[in-house]
Amino acid sequence: MDWAQLICAIVSLALGSVMIAFNAMVFWLTVIRGEDAPAVAPIFGGVFAAVGIALLPLPGSWKWAWVPLAADWGGIPILLAAWFRDRSK
Repeated sequence: MDWAQLICAIVSLALGSVMIAFNAMVFWLTVIRGEDAPAVAPIFGGVFAAVGIALLPLPGSWKWAWVPLAADWGGIPILLAAWFRDRSK
């Protein structure tokens, strides 16, 4: 087992997860509650978590690297929500 690869994967997953959680909080505050919130860090959390999953030393783990990109509210979902919200005005 390559320990450096495993450590990089875990650190990347942890950093990406924190950023995804922050983006979800910003989405909740701005889109759902209509309040002001700090700026969202677009897509970075999803990218960091995707890299972490791809680096995991497990067979076939790279096939699941797309999941954080789809789940990160700082990426495509918040852009779509903003677009729909703007169109409804």
